[in-house]
Amino acid sequence: MAYDGGPGASPPPYGQNGPGYPRPGQGRRRLSIWLGIGGGSVFVAIIVVIGLLVTRQPASSGPSARGAAASRSSARAPLASSAEGPLACVTAGHAAGGSGPWKVIAPQKLCGLPQDNSAAYRQSGKTLVIEYKLLLSLNNAGSQTSSVALEYQSPQGIPNFYRSISFEGLDGRFRPAAAVSAIEEEGYTYNRVPSGPHGGAMECANIEGTENCVWATHTTLGVISIIDTTGDLLGPNVAANAVRIRDALEAAS
Repeated sequence: MAYDGGPGASPPPYGQNGPGYPRPGQGRRRLSIWLGIGGGSVFVAIIVVIGLLVTRQPASSGPSARGAAASRSSARAPLASSAEGPLACVTAGHAAGGSGPWKVIAPQKLCGLPQDNSAAYRQSGKTLVIEYKLLLSLNNAGSQTSSVALEYQSPQGIPNFYRSISFEGLDGRFRPAAAVSAIEEEGYTYNRVPSGPHGGAMECANIEGTENCVWATHTTLGVISIIDTTGDLLGPNVAANAVRIRDALEAAS
């Protein structure tokens, strides 16, 4: 069950839930798409999909690599107070807006959160990027030339506080509205939100407590998933914070 947050709730167990792991409906949608391809491609497609799904499953027993990395992170210093509110997502000294074209970037921190460079997330993020590339191709929505997959999360040991933001970003050539539609999770209602000063298209949905936002321009595509026990980045604040987060993850090329 996905974590649904709340200011007084305990953080989700590391290695069992959060960005980078299977989200509801993904496997069913991927399988139905590939089974729609006729002839001899079906067998190969099924093998590819099974491989994608298997690599994205967390271990059913024993400590996962993600959990082990999180345990090591508990020795880090607590987050600065600036990381505990939405204004932490404002990129200081970074002028928002411009005419583009845009490219995705990989800042060392996002909303005050350090990167999680665990092997488990690198693998799951890579798998998602491959999956998105296939979906874009199948829907004639664009093509990728380069990509980045990152997760940012709070260290353990901060009472009643857990926050993580996963990001998969693609550079290439895209049809913005079609690309957003191709990547969105099946079975959930996405709402169009203001795309901010970088333009393009952006939509967000709550997927069992995790806010998922997808945006695209003619040169970039981004997917972010946010978990926040304080709720500061979620709910009615998600649209404004998604633009702030996007502003930190895109730059003029």
